Amino acid sequence: MADHRSTPNRRDVVRAHPLREALLELIDRDGTTTSTIAARELGESTGSCSFHLRRLEALGVIEAVPGSVGRVKPWRRMRVEQATLNRELEDTAYASWLAAKTSDDEDFAFSEVVTLADGELAELRARLHRVLRDFVGSEPRSDAATPTAVIIRAFPLREE
Repeated sequence: MADHRSTPNRRDVVRAHPLREALLELIDRDGTTTSTIAARELGESTGSCSFHLRRLEALGVIEAVPGSVGRVKPWRRMRVEQATLNRELEDTAYASWLAAKTSDDEDFAFSEVVTLADGELAELRARLHRVLRDFVGSEPRSDAATPTAVIIRAFPLREE
């Protein structure tokens, strides 16, 4: 039987390769990218970018934009199915935490409605990713460090 503890998770595989991290940052900034655009932006070859974009797809992190024609293949972050799964996992983990919460447990919730112009939601996403990246994978600052879920949802409000 395989030892699952030695199997790296998707986040570790992505973080372990600087080009994959850079590709995701580019997608987070622009919403989509192609291997040609990524190569120009990152100073890499299109072949290398294409290879790593396909690896990110295999990891379930990104997907090809539906309806693309010809050799141009734009990529974007995984959409609906992954987002739904993530929300279900978040809700389950939060419910479990609430059930076991003690008066000493610290948490906070923050919510704000902001008005964003075209392109600013992508800018907000990129800024938040940069802030969280300072904590993801960092060495614990004390022996009492605890894995902590950080959940951020931003979406346009539709008038009905």
